[in-house]
Amino acid sequence: MTQTHTHDAPIVLLVDDEAALADSLALWLERRYRVRVAYTGREALQSFDDDVDLVFLDRNLPGLSGESVLEELRRRADPASFGVVMLSATPDDELTALLVDDVLTKPVTKGDVFDAAARLIDDTPEATLD
Repeated sequence: MTQTHTHDAPIVLLVDDEAALADSLALWLERRYRVRVAYTGREALQSFDDDVDLVFLDRNLPGLSGESVLEELRRRADPASFGVVMLSATPDDELTALLVDDVLTKPVTKGDVFDAAARLIDDTPEATLD
């Protein structure tokens, strides 16, 4: 099986103030995607551009909240051009009203993360990779 680390791999932006969690998610996702990591809302806004395909966004960020980051991202880019998965410590029906594509309740599993990414990026299933 060849590595899929190519310059055209989808870009995932991971935003979580829990550095250990963000770094773990990044390690998992780097097998298949180009990953950018941000630990604050401000870093997320600096790391986001038109190349980002999917954002995993922690709801409870210190300072600039996940909701505020989401609003700013939606202002900057066509909402149809990237997906958003909100990470939340507690399940909350309000989150679907935020127009996110998916909500994952922490603690998240590797399977949860890859399933969401594959669904939202329209990724090639791993089994079909050469």
